[in-house]
Amino acid sequence: MEPLEKVLKNASKTITDVELQQILRESDYDRFHSEVEKLVASGALTPVKSSKKNGRIPPLFNKYRIVKPQEENTHYLEAIRRLNPVLSIAGYLHRPQLYKKHLQIVEGISKYLWFSQDLLARPMSRKERSFSVWGREKLLDEHLSLVKEVLKFNGLEEGFLNYYDTPEPFFEYLHERGELTTVLVIENKDTWFTFRKLMQDTGKNRIADTIVNVLLYGEGNKITKRGALEEYNDAMLSGEGRASRFLYFGDLDWEGIRLFFRTREANPSLELTPFSSLYRLMLERAAKVELPKSLDHRGVIGPLPEFLSLLGLAEGRDLMRLLAEGKYIPQEIVNYQVVANLLK
Repeated sequence: MEPLEKVLKNASKTITDVELQQILRESDYDRFHSEVEKLVASGALTPVKSSKKNGRIPPLFNKYRIVKPQEENTHYLEAIRRLNPVLSIAGYLHRPQLYKKHLQIVEGISKYLWFSQDLLARPMSRKERSFSVWGREKLLDEHLSLVKEVLKFNGLEEGFLNYYDTPEPFFEYLHERGELTTVLVIENKDTWFTFRKLMQDTGKNRIADTIVNVLLYGEGNKITKRGALEEYNDAMLSGEGRASRFLYFGDLDWEGIRLFFRTREANPSLELTPFSSLYRLMLERAAKVELPKSLDHRGVIGPLPEFLSLLGLAEGRDLMRLLAEGKYIPQEIVNYQVVANLLK
């Protein structure tokens, strides 16, 4: 190992001449003195003059300050220059270490500005926007303070990302009651809220040639409680408006598939099927983006062949491949703009 590497491995900011001699393992003082002088000349060490000299011939100082080399910033400078000009390129060039801190957030925003800036003109829910920009639906939840810091540094308003929060919803949204009532059970809150918001605002409730009368928020495992949907159907949709069928729409991952089957098994008297058109739309959109890795590492799979059969996908190779790779497609890929164009 070179003398410089030996010294830099030392965790302290300062080092004594005795410690230096031990680290360099040089018993001959003249050779040791020569090595220290080379390290001083290279800028790796600077003498702490207040420590005074050691009294030996030729003399060395009793203590030296270790000068850690600055991290190479060339790579960051090149990346900063490629940022979208809406962002503070000059600011990051002046402070490359701050760019390093902001890297994941600012690179996602820059790419969005280069290729999808028009999507900022219309709102999305928080998780939808998060997935749309960074490919992770929970990034805004997990790193909101850092995102706000990035926006502020770049002179952008907090509302720049144009997303809305989804308050804790009522369990259902009844759009209209009809003789043939179709209930759409939606797994995630943001997606439920987006469908509800647009159906309320536009009065439209036809999705892929299916008239949806009721939106039901599944609330995770709550929807899988035995008889929950059957009781809801009897108590809340009695009479002429009683549901003729239930459609299910959730994440395309192992847990989402298992949730669907557990819900169906818990309510055997109801017709519950996955909403094939929406799942197919998820797969179509997923082919154009980098998908996140699943956070579920339990390794528990679901009855995929039966699920694919219900979707009308004979092989479903794309879905099988991404699940095998440990990836998943969150519902939030079907965001506000997508639903706005979908509803008729």
